[in-house]
Amino acid sequence: RAQDTSYSVSDIRCTVLEDLEDFCQPSAPGALIKACLLCLDVVILESVSSLEDQLQAKLGGGLEVESWSNLPTGSGLGTSSILAGCVLAAIGHCIGRPLDESSVVHAVLRVEQLLTTGGGWQDQAGGLLPGAKITRSEARLPLHIRPTVIPLSPPTVDALQSQIVLVFTGRPRLARYLLQSVVRRWYCRFPEILDTADALVRNAEEAAAALANGDLQRLGDCLTAYWEQKRCMASGCEPPIVRQMIQCIAPHALGCSLCGAGGGGFMVLLMKEKCTPDWVAAHLASKGVDTT
Repeated sequence: RAQDTSYSVSDIRCTVLEDLEDFCQPSAPGALIKACLLCLDVVILESVSSLEDQLQAKLGGGLEVESWSNLPTGSGLGTSSILAGCVLAAIGHCIGRPLDESSVVHAVLRVEQLLTTGGGWQDQAGGLLPGAKITRSEARLPLHIRPTVIPLSPPTVDALQSQIVLVFTGRPRLARYLLQSVVRRWYCRFPEILDTADALVRNAEEAAAALANGDLQRLGDCLTAYWEQKRCMASGCEPPIVRQMIQCIAPHALGCSLCGAGGGGFMVLLMKEKCTPDWVAAHLASKGVDTT
């Protein structure tokens, strides 16, 4: 059962194994939940046993999963990764195989490969692990992530809550195609891609230090640098509407970037002073920028 942003509910019933075979099509109904079931081996498509027999043997009956999200598709906020993590944790608990945080983060990575949407560990680590944090991983396999919580002072928390604004660009995006382009360029070992990858790491460390010190100007600079680095990594990630939005907002912001891989979805703004989404929307409209 899935609920979308219009609060309409759709029931997806799987009674035979063939009903789960579209798990690798991101737009198929219930694809994410199907991929989660396969990731946890609740259902094995290659089994000679029917779906009913598999569920009866493992669970003693059927399984009902209900999920919902209030964000639009292609938001760039890591919704699919976070939702996958929640579904995996819930199913794991239900079947008597509870997952710790590290297991959830890595299981989401596998789910996204099953879905063919690509991705890494950054969305689920950022969205499922608590607090402001910087998460690192060594350049070796098996992959291990090491999240470090960044302590924030009360004044910094208050400033962030009043000055960070999320604005929907009016254009959804799907990470799959942008990520494929990035991976291809990485495998070609283009010098600008390798240099930018190193710069992304340095910028993340600088942003973490700025957060810890409550230096919003420096944090804004890091946010803008991050967007420039993403533009280099994925050409075509800045549609004209986004360029117009950035030009209009820049005089009033310490920094800005599209969320996720770019191409659309939400833009995050760190404003120079206390601000509301309504003000930003009105300002963009006054400049003729249509984000509806």
